[in-house]
Amino acid sequence: MNTILKLIALVFALIMLTFPVLGEMMGTGNEMMRGKAKEMYEKGSQMRENEGVRGMGFMHSQGNSFGNYVTFSVDNKTGDVMNYSILGTPIFDSIKVSGSNFKETATGGAVTWITNNDGSIVIQLHDNPAAVINIMAKAKASIIFDLAEGANAAKEDNIVKISSDNLTAYIASGNATSVNIDGANVSIGIDKGFTIFRASPVNMPMSEMHRGFMGEINRNRAGAEISVGDFDESSIVNYSKDMNVMIKSMEKNRMRMMVNSSDHSGKFIMMNIDNSSLMWNEGQKLRLYLDNKPMRQVMGEQELYNATESSFWLTMMGRNRMEAIMYVANFSERQVDIVVEDEATPTPEVTRTTTATTTPGTPGFEVALGMLCVAAAYGLRRRG
Repeated sequence: MNTILKLIALVFALIMLTFPVLGEMMGTGNEMMRGKAKEMYEKGSQMRENEGVRGMGFMHSQGNSFGNYVTFSVDNKTGDVMNYSILGTPIFDSIKVSGSNFKETATGGAVTWITNNDGSIVIQLHDNPAAVINIMAKAKASIIFDLAEGANAAKEDNIVKISSDNLTAYIASGNATSVNIDGANVSIGIDKGFTIFRASPVNMPMSEMHRGFMGEINRNRAGAEISVGDFDESSIVNYSKDMNVMIKSMEKNRMRMMVNSSDHSGKFIMMNIDNSSLMWNEGQKLRLYLDNKPMRQVMGEQELYNATESSFWLTMMGRNRMEAIMYVANFSERQVDIVVEDEATPTPEVTRTTTATTTPGTPGFEVALGMLCVAAAYGLRRRG
């Protein structure tokens, strides 16, 4: 009997000693997932530094994609996006599109494409400050965003707001048939069209522009988003299949873009400039010109979204960071200049010409879905 009692006491003591270890191993899912996301981001940052990779754009290693802003993996059987994080903060454990029949992934600069066999589903993941993900479906589909531990979702009309630590992001789908939040799952049903995930840019803390811009995406009035970072690396996201944007030149006091669209109705264009090329000093300001004529500057978000003539709203941060939304009231091919000027001597009209140096941008979905894009990306293609 004494022997049995001693054995029971020994087993009980071992169990009690094991509890703290199990608790430490299990911890909270939050800590474990955050640790993994942070580890992936730090590993990617070190890889990029070792290889001399600067600015926006992806590197790949062991099934992981490492960008300047975002990191993620792609399941090589299903094409699901896994372990998606922004600057090491976990946002999604997975992003899944029903019945996608995964074919391949391809990367070009600051964008990675995930496509299915018949081209009816294309996912674009952008390495830019807004960490944009656009999902384009040509047929009915269900998209499920599985939130990471620590990320929360709330429905605001037909827009889903996501928050995690100090990050705020949104999901908008102009053609959604259903938007549901069930615990950690956000599911969106669509007939076809775009579904957009977009964060408030991590390089522009204090910006107020982004909830309203997501509303314009939902109303199909958003045209494109341009980000220019260090070493003049750029990311161009098309929110409208009819729009094309090209950066023609970048100088110390001027940036020139060409914008065109086969849809002649008005569109909003978001701009995020954070580099060492376009710079300004105290006593200088930025002015926007459309086809060599000064654009009207508004002083508030709602004034811009109610505009009927071409206008812009601008926020300047420091000597080389700015964010602006531009509304172009009608389209053919338009020239846009962002010009640094002295406060006291605004230039009434831009007449100087510059030698065009084409900076290739991220193609839109129509290009991504076409054979030309597949051929262009073939050399960079990797199978998960």
